[in-house]
Amino acid sequence: MSDTSPFQDRYHIRFRGRRTTVTLDKILSELIAMSFGLTPDRTDYHSTVQQWLQATLTDKLGENVPGGSHISQYARKYAIEEIARRELVEQLWDWRIAKNG
Repeated sequence: MSDTSPFQDRYHIRFRGRRTTVTLDKILSELIAMSFGLTPDRTDYHSTVQQWLQATLTDKLGENVPGGSHISQYARKYAIEEIARRELVEQLWDWRIAKNG
């Protein structure tokens, strides 16, 4: 479930059998969701981003998973690399404008 912060989302992922919490800026979470064709108000928004984080961090870091806040820094880095496409930013803003009328 999404954190109640208007600026960040928390995700619980597993590495080497242990659960860890990753914090990601909400704008990055929303843009990752948009890359899958999901608007942030959908019920599967959070789980989709969580699955993406799990797969991406496992793929890119393998067994070299850093502890502490470093994992969130890697999550942010990979999310920015994923969403650095102008059309995703435009899709998100179109959705926000339509939602707020």
